[in-house]
Amino acid sequence: MEKNLINQLISVAELYYLNGNTQKEIADKVHIHRSEISRMLKEARKLGLVKISINRPNNNLEGLQKFFIKRFGLKDALIIPENTDDLNLKTLGNFAANYLEKNIQSNFTIGISWGRTLAHTFQAMPSKSTRHGITVVPLIGGPTGILKNDYQSNHLVYTLGEKLNAKCETLNCPAIVSSEKIKNELTANPNNQVVFNYWKNLDCAIVGIGSSLITDLSQWKEFYKNSNFNNIFKKTNTVGDILSQPFTAEGKIINSSQYHVIGMNLAEVKKVPQVIGIACGKNKIKSILGALNTGVLDVLITTDITALGVKDLCN
Repeated sequence: MEKNLINQLISVAELYYLNGNTQKEIADKVHIHRSEISRMLKEARKLGLVKISINRPNNNLEGLQKFFIKRFGLKDALIIPENTDDLNLKTLGNFAANYLEKNIQSNFTIGISWGRTLAHTFQAMPSKSTRHGITVVPLIGGPTGILKNDYQSNHLVYTLGEKLNAKCETLNCPAIVSSEKIKNELTANPNNQVVFNYWKNLDCAIVGIGSSLITDLSQWKEFYKNSNFNNIFKKTNTVGDILSQPFTAEGKIINSSQYHVIGMNLAEVKKVPQVIGIACGKNKIKSILGALNTGVLDVLITTDITALGVKDLCN
């Protein structure tokens, strides 16, 4: 088989199995018909380029959960057995949605970030909720580029709010602006102040975890378009970010004030009674470790393969 074809099979397999892209997203990205993507994934498995294993729930999961809870002082950890044949962000979202369904209570005020992982999670939430008095707000402004609407924080507020029969408030400003003056003007806006006031009394925050290894992905580029935010990853030993606030693997939060981020400060997020981080994947291992070391998270939702990767870095 030609080398170029082998490389193409590997690229498609990486997008599907490691990056969590759907077959449709891959087809759009590489300009190949969706049915051909399915055939290529089967061919990659047939040639041994992809090896499938099924990890059934066992005591190892419980041991991993106990490790993370003890090592990082978490209140809880949900670690999902990963079947690499079909586990993607949608599957992770289904498990995460089930966790949220069990733990979100009436009269909660919930703050959320942005991204694909949260989009899949909120879409998987059941539609008929018996809870009442819930308010959902964004914890960060919108993208500076044209990010797919499904992944934006304001859109996700309405997605989750609809599932929980909740009141929704939106933050009508960019996540990153060009000057301190503009930031001060936007934060002083009475409509935005409504959201900022909710931040003071959050019961729960649900956040994705960004990685310095995903800055080439289209959704990352569109969120930070024209902001030069990627410079902070190039100039420091940053491994990831939460709410556009970067940190190192050791959990040191990098000062990003020069980028004028309009979002809840991580020092304040840390005070929220329950902060739930949802992320998985090979490219998120170091960033998850850094996020845990910041002390911001109370709950981690990930897969066993990702969790083992994080654990290995702790040794």
